[in-house]
Amino acid sequence: EETGNAADANATDRKSKRGKFRRHQTRSETLYHLRMWYRDLIRPKLSSFIKGATHTIIFIIVPLLSLAFILFYALGNPMAGGRSDVDEDLGLTENASWSWWVVFLVRQAILLSCVKAGEVVSIDILALRTPLFLKTIGSFPTLMIAQARGWPYVLTFWCIADFCFLFGNHQFARHWLYWQYWLDVFNEENPAGNFLQSSFYMRILLSGLFVGVATSLKRLWIATYLGKRSYAHYGPELEVVLAKMLLVSQVAHLARQLESQVAIHHVASGFAYTIREDELALPGLTTDSEDEISPSITRSLSAHSSNSKSYRQGGSSQNGFGQSLLDAGIGGKLSRSRLDESPQKSSKKLLGSSAKLEIMALLEEWEEPDIRTNAASKASIKDILQFRQAVSLMDDAFPFTPAFGPAKNRAMCVDSSEKLFDRLLGDPNNTSSRLPFQRISEIAYDVDHKLIRDKAKALIKLFRPDRKGFLTKLDFVNSIDDVYKDLRLFRASLANSSSIDNSLALIINIVFFVVAIIVVLLIMGFKTWEPILSFSAFFFSFSFMFGPASSKYFEGILLIFIRRPYDIGDKIALSDPEQDTSASGSSTWFVEKVTLFTTTVRFATTNEVATYSNGSLARLRIINAKRSPKAIVYVYMKFGSGVSYQMIKVYQTAIENFVKSRPREWAQLNGFRATRVEMELNYIEYVIVATHREMWQNVGPILQSQADLASFSLEVSKKLNLRYQNPPKPILLSLTKEKKATTQPDGGNAESQQVANMFGGSG
Repeated sequence: EETGNAADANATDRKSKRGKFRRHQTRSETLYHLRMWYRDLIRPKLSSFIKGATHTIIFIIVPLLSLAFILFYALGNPMAGGRSDVDEDLGLTENASWSWWVVFLVRQAILLSCVKAGEVVSIDILALRTPLFLKTIGSFPTLMIAQARGWPYVLTFWCIADFCFLFGNHQFARHWLYWQYWLDVFNEENPAGNFLQSSFYMRILLSGLFVGVATSLKRLWIATYLGKRSYAHYGPELEVVLAKMLLVSQVAHLARQLESQVAIHHVASGFAYTIREDELALPGLTTDSEDEISPSITRSLSAHSSNSKSYRQGGSSQNGFGQSLLDAGIGGKLSRSRLDESPQKSSKKLLGSSAKLEIMALLEEWEEPDIRTNAASKASIKDILQFRQAVSLMDDAFPFTPAFGPAKNRAMCVDSSEKLFDRLLGDPNNTSSRLPFQRISEIAYDVDHKLIRDKAKALIKLFRPDRKGFLTKLDFVNSIDDVYKDLRLFRASLANSSSIDNSLALIINIVFFVVAIIVVLLIMGFKTWEPILSFSAFFFSFSFMFGPASSKYFEGILLIFIRRPYDIGDKIALSDPEQDTSASGSSTWFVEKVTLFTTTVRFATTNEVATYSNGSLARLRIINAKRSPKAIVYVYMKFGSGVSYQMIKVYQTAIENFVKSRPREWAQLNGFRATRVEMELNYIEYVIVATHREMWQNVGPILQSQADLASFSLEVSKKLNLRYQNPPKPILLSLTKEKKATTQPDGGNAESQQVANMFGGSG
């Protein structure tokens, strides 16, 4: 019995120790996340907070309070008008003192500062950098708050704050410090009048509320409409760029956790990113054919801790992928060997995928059809909000989160990449300067310590370790530099596209603010219908003069905002829709600028700049090289009619091998066939049709590859003696018309006489 009690006591003691350890670990992890939250979100804004508060106090509050004290104590507190100066039409029956009005301005400045500080906290931090608003109030209100950023947000909540703290007949509205008796300028001894409860003041606040809320709703509608278009056009490309940014961010957070020596089971994605990791795919990063063995590989926590510990201590390994990744089949194509695995076992695992690859190589080339639905109509508010959040991260000085370091320009990005490599390497005495891929792969395990295969393959494709699984500093920095360049190029194209959207927003803003001014005047009690009717009659008399121009202008608006055949930076070709285009391509122009009236283009060949009216482009065929599929090029060759069919097949095989040996240039060989047979001229014309990897937007590599293909075709024809030579043409020796010879005095012939006559000579 005593033995059993002792065992129970030991078990209870062990359980309590495990509970204390878990609580301690949870507490340390929570403190770590709070510290990182403060470091990433709060600390970067502190400088602007302190600067704004200092300027408000020094340049507004202190001078106004000094003026109020002078008016109240030194000048006898003069009134802002006598009893005869009140305006009963505005609801004013009693005036206030000048010092009270100055203190009223001080209180307005305090409320304005609080509203602007609340804008930074609610929009810049909570709405755009955390999922708090999305989870609490939903996507629609969150997008509306984000769209109200700027003066609409400030005006709306400033009026709301006035209704709460500076409106009404109660003591707190008249004097915030009514309860104290040391400073009479701040209590009931200072006349406040009845402005705070007047109808005029209420109409001012209602007008401000209407303008702020209406502007926010207008921005919300424009953002929803234009956001759906941008999401449909740039969403897939953004998904690829954002997936790369998340991987780099997680690697940076891994280095931060290694430096902090905090035991966390799961590497964070970065507090700046609000998109859930389990909902984010890795498009374009998992297309490499890897050896699929099982959907997930479970790894024990002890093995994970031991491997991590060995690498953190600077231990070396002959293979940088690590045993767990090799067992999972990750990196097998690079390493070409499996640790602790027999060749027979490896061959059995690779047999299925190798056979599939051989069969795929024997099949003809074919591309999957592009089946797309109307992505703009299916885009939700949440999709648009996440799209805006992701784009806002690209404009930050820390696009890969502060854990990575500043990356405002390329030089700063390279410097932060070098420091991150050193932090991941851990041991400054390591002379090899090679980072094992296993350390980066720590982010490829979920909270249950299971390997996420797609994420591991995405990391391999992003960082490209060598066959032994190691990364040099140059390789590491070059991989992150590629992500940075993709990020900036995408942001530039999106900014160019937004300039077209701004043209539509300009038209809507003009109409909106005209209506808003009329509504505000009505709220304030002014009679506005008579001037509006007079102005409309005057404008209607000139409408017939601008009828044709307005029709062309409306056609241009429909072209830009409905058809939207091009964006800024696209390469386009213009032609008559009633005539066919050339099979060898069209003369192209770069779109430089798009406005409501005109489109400015630059000729791609000579850099000449031209301007078209948008209405004149409405009836033309507009070929967009950037939106076109992969370029198809043609190379024509002539062979003699006496060339045998076997030699033609040998020639075709050589061309096929040439195309297949250059997969980065050519997608496929579409065809090799005879297009023209001329027996009289003794030749047969063949055409080589191939699909290039690039689109016609990037015409330089296409033309270079086409020239290389033509040169190779010519060299092969020389080697196989397939060169075509024109047959000899007969020469007609007889003259069709005899000319009479003219005898010259000096014995010259007729030709010399004709030359002399040309210069005015006489016989």
